[in-house]
Amino acid sequence: MIIQNLTEEDLSMKYWDYFCALESDLKLLSRYVDFSEDNLNTYSIELTRLLLSSCSEIDVILRHICKKLSGNSKADNINKYYNELIKDLPNIFCESVIIGSNFNSIKPLEKWTAERSPNWWKMRNQVEHERNKHYQDANLKNVLDSMSALFITVHYYYKLVLTQAMMDHRGNQFSWKDLTQVLNSDVKLLKFEADYYHRSLAL
Repeated sequence: MIIQNLTEEDLSMKYWDYFCALESDLKLLSRYVDFSEDNLNTYSIELTRLLLSSCSEIDVILRHICKKLSGNSKADNINKYYNELIKDLPNIFCESVIIGSNFNSIKPLEKWTAERSPNWWKMRNQVEHERNKHYQDANLKNVLDSMSALFITVHYYYKLVLTQAMMDHRGNQFSWKDLTQVLNSDVKLLKFEADYYHRSLAL
């Protein structure tokens, strides 16, 4: 797969830095709200902020991914993103994310189809446009899903551009283990399965 019009700006760490800032905020929140099944319906102002921020960033990154995959891409909403991703990046929908050490792994994009966007995305739209009515939908479950989706999305973005950069400049392949070594969060709250990492980083 060859992506279109790779630039130095594409290789900046702006998306990764913003994800790390949100992940740090999520980690701080875990000091006050335990990440457990009992608390999945907990909602708050801070959870609202994290839900809206993470989903807005997902929207930005997915649009950029689609542009890189096809210079003629007109994808500008969740349904159009799906139609382009399913052709070129089908594995993105199967990815699972581990949260902390006590929470089960989740697959936030697994139920996304051409006809149906992820539930947490729908909840985000309701919270954004009818907050008084749907404030309780800015809950821990939806935030963990959206943050995990952002984690996946940002990794797929950099896998695309860094793989292309390595091929262009050195003719080298760029593996998932190489990627996770580059994108190494200080917080490490969200993680892929262990086989995505060099052993020293998976601990």
